Amino acid sequence: MSKATREFYADLYKRHGTSHRSLSFTSALTQQLRFAALLGVLPEDRGTPFSLLDVGCGFGDLYGFLGEAGYSSVDYTGLDIMPEFVSHAAARYPECRFLAGDFLSVDMPQGGYDCVLSSGALNMVTEGYPDHYEFVYAMIERMLALARRGVAFNLLSQAGKDGFWEDPRFFYCDAGRILAHCRSKVPDTELDHGYLSYDFAIRARK
Repeated sequence: MSKATREFYADLYKRHGTSHRSLSFTSALTQQLRFAALLGVLPEDRGTPFSLLDVGCGFGDLYGFLGEAGYSSVDYTGLDIMPEFVSHAAARYPECRFLAGDFLSVDMPQGGYDCVLSSGALNMVTEGYPDHYEFVYAMIERMLALARRGVAFNLLSQAGKDGFWEDPRFFYCDAGRILAHCRSKVPDTELDHGYLSYDFAIRARK
């Protein structure tokens, strides 16, 4: 993960503390809408035990959201590049596991989780990848390798880019291109572009 990305979140954290704003979400509502769009790969019976890896977990907000949504048996692991976020999340949810590290390089078990979710962690331009799509594809490959049952993530949408002032730190993806790539790996993959005009979710069921 890039130095610029770490500096971006460190600056937000300095200004906003443990608010959703430190995670670059404009509001708690949009954060929750993004979470809700990822749930389609989780067990239909919300009492079914399952393991979950949350990539870019921030303060562990997804775990809290799942509990409020009725998922009562989640074996949760959160991973984030920001140690400050991980420390806060671990104190907030001591029953969970939290790790600090770069998702593309940290040692994790292949097929070690039923589901892998990621909200907001794939949007920032990374200097190690001149073509941002290659970064997104690398993240997708790793998520698929670690998940036994399903993967879901969201991205900023190229279709909604015109509604925002230009910020070169963020990349807006072609939803159709991402969907086609994922379907080449996992045929049972769907696109959800209905919850926010500038954001879309991909849900892949293995």
